[in-house]
Amino acid sequence: MSVRAALNGDPLLIVTETPVLKRLRELPPGYRVRGVDTWGELAAAMENAPPSATVLADPFLGRRAADGPSPELKRVMLRRPMIPVVAVMPLRGELMAHADLLVKWGVSEVLNLNLQHPADAIRDVLRGVRARPLKREAERLMGTFGSENARRLVRASCEVAVAGGGAPEMAAIFGVDPRTVTTWCRREGVPPPRRLLAWARVLLASLLLREHGRSIVNVARGAGYANDHAVRRALRELAGCDPGGVERDKVFNHAAARFRDDLRKVRDRVRERRRDTDTGRTHTPDG
Repeated sequence: MSVRAALNGDPLLIVTETPVLKRLRELPPGYRVRGVDTWGELAAAMENAPPSATVLADPFLGRRAADGPSPELKRVMLRRPMIPVVAVMPLRGELMAHADLLVKWGVSEVLNLNLQHPADAIRDVLRGVRARPLKREAERLMGTFGSENARRLVRASCEVAVAGGGAPEMAAIFGVDPRTVTTWCRREGVPPPRRLLAWARVLLASLLLREHGRSIVNVARGAGYANDHAVRRALRELAGCDPGGVERDKVFNHAAARFRDDLRKVRDRVRERRRDTDTGRTHTPDG
């Protein structure tokens, strides 16, 4: 089985097994659920987990809710920031301030236990946080560039990259055929789907490289590459550097600069085409 096919299997869902989480009557199908009982077990489960994994965590594990979220949750998120974390807690009264703190820490979502959460609702939350850390970084790099449609295309490419998919999977997100997505990319001034996906994977790989303790092989698998040679080649071609010759923390800076430059070039080409089209219309003789 290829790495991409393996990634397209059931994603990993890491769940802290506390009374709070047990209040959820059932977890949605389609996930490989791994239960953990302590912060140490959670850290161990996240250590080599791919960015396609998601964590459902009780932020008050091992302490009273009145004492606030455990700093251990912040610690594990800082060590593996590319894995989205959903904090599960009741949103009421004094706990609302704790939810605000969790958002500042970087949780991808806060799941409110005051509401009824059947499997479909939980699935919607999990679907919504998929690839969110990568999406945040990619949209930050876009700055003020691009329309909301362009941002949707970039977010979709991030989601597909994390899941290990390709252009057909990106088209499936929008319920259209791949040629339609290519047309949209051209219109919105973003790279065509295959190149956009290549960028999403390179950005993902460069972000995973910043996470201490991940081997180059683990990074390659997490970003959808067949092996370490493939991810090194992609980084050389798009980011202009090799993790073997540049400090791992700096690879993302190289990739980010090249990505922004590519976006600018595509945008400029779109503007030129539009100017040429407008000029042609202006000088078209009547009749």
